[in-house]
Amino acid sequence: MTSSALVGRPPRAAAGPLAGFFPAFAKPRGGQGAGCGPGGPPHQKALWLALASLFLCAPLSAQRGSKQTARDLCYSEAGLIVSPEQSHKGRFAVARKSVVGVTLGTKYRIWKISAGEALPADPGEPVQTGEQVRLGLEINDTGYLYMVHRQASGMWRRIFPDPDIEHGNHFVRSGVTYPIPPAEGLPLRFPSGPERIFFVLSRAPLKELEVLISPAQPDNTVSAAPTPEIPDAALEKVRSLLSSKDLLTERDAVEKSVYVVNRTGKPDSLVCTEIRLMGR
Repeated sequence: MTSSALVGRPPRAAAGPLAGFFPAFAKPRGGQGAGCGPGGPPHQKALWLALASLFLCAPLSAQRGSKQTARDLCYSEAGLIVSPEQSHKGRFAVARKSVVGVTLGTKYRIWKISAGEALPADPGEPVQTGEQVRLGLEINDTGYLYMVHRQASGMWRRIFPDPDIEHGNHFVRSGVTYPIPPAEGLPLRFPSGPERIFFVLSRAPLKELEVLISPAQPDNTVSAAPTPEIPDAALEKVRSLLSSKDLLTERDAVEKSVYVVNRTGKPDSLVCTEIRLMGR
């Protein structure tokens, strides 16, 4: 074919940026105005811009979401949550489950009680034998909270719910810092190793832990019943409800706090963690 054969042939229109994905977005020969590209009618321009922004922004938002910390997730509002679990096996194993929801999360601090005053302490800092501590727990949503303290007998004794906090109700909500225990600090004796505290936050009551819940008492009434305790086996059942990938933990040195979130966003998600206080 000679070069003269190309003379007079109308040049091929440049394809729009989405032509490779959507052929309808390629500009037609003969000029603008008749196709679905940026030069089309107003409603088609709006559609083109929406799809273009989707393709350009999706990778950026995915990258940004993958770097979210436990603190970010604890304060985030409802959004698309990508599960750490794979939704398929085999050739489609890279696919991930996703759900629109709110990550269930907690933030806790440790205060040392000195002369009746609560002073913030580093969660990883050793505690002197005989000192008293108090936990400050915040929730980012509504849920049900259980907290137990390991005893020398090997049993776990309930320290929340507490009769002095909302009449012993274990339903908790966001925007409140729960002091545990509320009146006096928790005495630390370190009988054989670290002091161990375990808490569970769930969106619904857990039958495995409802034995810790005492009947509601009227005002100005003191219950003679002993504080409930549970064995290790009860906590192991709760641990088994979680996958190792469900929880994300972050320690904030500036705030002297620890964030623990369940990043799945499932309606039945729960958060559980063990706090170990080392003696010195």
